Amino acid sequence: MSSIGEVKRITDDSPKFREVLFARGYLFTDAEIDGNAFPFYGEWRTEKICGYSLLVHPKAKYYALQTEDSSLVLIGHAYNPFDGLYDENEILRKYADSEDKIGYFNQWTGVFTLIVVKAVGIEVWGDCAGMQCTYYGTIEKHFYLSSHAQLIGDLCNLTQSAYVRKLTHYRFWQMYGLFLPGDISQFDDVFRLVPNHVLNVAVPKFSCKLTRFYPNCDISVVKNEWEYDETIVEIGRLLHKNMELIANKWDKPAISMTGGMDSKTTVACANGLYDKFDFYSYISMYGDRPDAEAAEKIAAAIGVTHHTYTISENDGDFEDVSAMRAVMEHNLGDIGAVNANDVRKRLFFLNTPDFDVEVKSWVSEIGRANYYKKFGLKKMPTRLSPRQMTSMYKFFTYNRTDANATDKIFRQYIEKTAFHSIFPAICICGNSATAAGEV
Repeated sequence: MSSIGEVKRITDDSPKFREVLFARGYLFTDAEIDGNAFPFYGEWRTEKICGYSLLVHPKAKYYALQTEDSSLVLIGHAYNPFDGLYDENEILRKYADSEDKIGYFNQWTGVFTLIVVKAVGIEVWGDCAGMQCTYYGTIEKHFYLSSHAQLIGDLCNLTQSAYVRKLTHYRFWQMYGLFLPGDISQFDDVFRLVPNHVLNVAVPKFSCKLTRFYPNCDISVVKNEWEYDETIVEIGRLLHKNMELIANKWDKPAISMTGGMDSKTTVACANGLYDKFDFYSYISMYGDRPDAEAAEKIAAAIGVTHHTYTISENDGDFEDVSAMRAVMEHNLGDIGAVNANDVRKRLFFLNTPDFDVEVKSWVSEIGRANYYKKFGLKKMPTRLSPRQMTSMYKFFTYNRTDANATDKIFRQYIEKTAFHSIFPAICICGNSATAAGEV
């Protein structure tokens, strides 16, 4: 794992890695920030918003709107398949004018953070799936909001919590990915904003409170197969509208194809718009080849041009592999090693400007079957206990101390996010009704 000293040396000596460091990130704070120092190097765009400093990575986009009673900033990108808007400035204006702001906000999709600054405090909203990471914390009486917890840590000289240090040295830590449980970060006083919650920050002490805003009522359920079929048709229409808006919004959108369900969902939703997208796959290790070959067959069947990028599996074919690995691991919080092929892949695509956005489906990412299969169950439990969350998170075989510590994290997460107050939904599939548990 890297260190701030190593990463600073790399970015001091090699300006090309400054673009990779906290890529597409942002910082919003009331603290005094030197935008010319590490990690910004004078390259991040800086703006004052109601006395707060906003710094945005040169590859990220942001949009600001001033109203009579608030200042709005949207960082990232958003579009709305319900009203067909894909210009963020228009979306912000309509949001500001809307009487039902939450209702309108719930129509958006994309990868973004919305900051609303009012006289009484700050509201922070994230995209529906938490694709844009948002971390926050009050440190030495100053409020920090950022896309990267490590950016806050670097600025405030924070050290990893004892729990995270111990967890990341656990022998099975790397299994199931480099993600920390609940809403914690690697630092005691920095937390992640979870989906479907708004963060309210009261001034002047910058006390933070989470409030769940979706779902806030019983979810309507289908009563028969006809309503079920109509719902599926409406979902398909909205997903197709998303693809239409993406094609209008970006000059060179591309769909990364595999033989998997997510990829095929994205391609199916683009039906009728294939001339507006590029289609590609990559082979960065032996295991990628079957997916790339399946993608080629799918592309041939639907009559689109498909390109496969072949990325060497030899580190020696790339310059600066160790430097790229150090920066990538620092971006993630120095909590584990990134895969070797991911480092080579990042170096390969760093100078391959063949497309400006990659389109992927989130449909299958919401509730994977492998979660409840770990319990040997046919469906998810209606309510998850802290221990069940721990069991789904990591294997703590013969490690009761770490299991109990992680139970505590999830217990706090359940209370903080009002997890057990989520209204249950009933899904009707065919002639059988099953309760859908939360994940």
